Amino acid sequence: MPIVRSAGPDDVSRPAPSLSDPEPSTSSAPAVATEAPINPSNVGAVLALATAGLVETTYLTYVKVFDATVACPTNGCESVLASPWGSLFGLPLPLFGMLAYGAVGAAAAAYLRQAADGSAEAVAGRRTSALALSGGVAALATTSAVLMTILQTRLGGTPCLWCYLSAVLSASMAVTLGTSLSGKQVKENAPAAVAAALATAAALYAGWPHPGAGQVYVDDDFFLEYKAPVVATESSSRALDLAARLNAVGARMYGAFWCSHCFEQKEEFGAAAMRQFPYVECFPNGWRKGEIIAPLCEAANVRAFPTWVIGGKTIEGELLLDEVERELARAEAAAAAPAP
Repeated sequence: MPIVRSAGPDDVSRPAPSLSDPEPSTSSAPAVATEAPINPSNVGAVLALATAGLVETTYLTYVKVFDATVACPTNGCESVLASPWGSLFGLPLPLFGMLAYGAVGAAAAAYLRQAADGSAEAVAGRRTSALALSGGVAALATTSAVLMTILQTRLGGTPCLWCYLSAVLSASMAVTLGTSLSGKQVKENAPAAVAAALATAAALYAGWPHPGAGQVYVDDDFFLEYKAPVVATESSSRALDLAARLNAVGARMYGAFWCSHCFEQKEEFGAAAMRQFPYVECFPNGWRKGEIIAPLCEAANVRAFPTWVIGGKTIEGELLLDEVERELARAEAAAAAPAP
């Protein structure tokens, strides 16, 4: 009896392979699908900015830890470092900035190395580095934004050039990185950036003091040593003429050494004009809570800085040179008018 064999799974009806057919390739591997990396030039710029931030915060950490004198044209930098907002959880705030800038710089350097390598491991590492970059930059930008708000709302607009520099660096990093991401990369990295920003804001809230709304925080023991800000701008011939005319009519500008608007007003006149400028310092012995204003300022009823008195008229706030000239013309005309 003939034997009948059922067709199994390997019993496929097809022609036998020809000896001349090429052998299947065993050396090819599936290609790794990758998206174009972030522009290396942008990542390199972030690395350079992070390096600058690392140098800045390292210097400020040294100043804070060793109570050294900070290089700053105004004493606003010292005021911020000495304030409660100069520390976080009892540690110098610049120390956290130093660590953050260092981490962002390390992530940028790692990304550049991985972008030059096309292996699967490098692609995976590149994604991790991009997440670290996004989170670190978001944390730094959040800190700077909060600190700028603190300067205006809690420290009375104290001018802090190092704070401004850090804000510029972090904002530049955020713009440089953000504009270099594709739509897909934005979606991938946005959660890390948002999480880092929220975590940073929460840490700052937990580690900083919370005076009541609208209050300016001043420690009872805080003392701001008098230090006249250095005016380095060049005086125009118009500014020199106005300074001489202000003196001639007995005008005065009353201010405080820590007042940013006073400093800006002085810079508008320039260094040479300030040597003959009728300026009155209201806190020549420094400032602390309860400090009495200088007698000349008290006599002039000064309540804001700067305060101008020109021809008997009191004007609060900064004045443009055009406004100074207009008030001078009024005062000069009044002085020249014959007595009734």
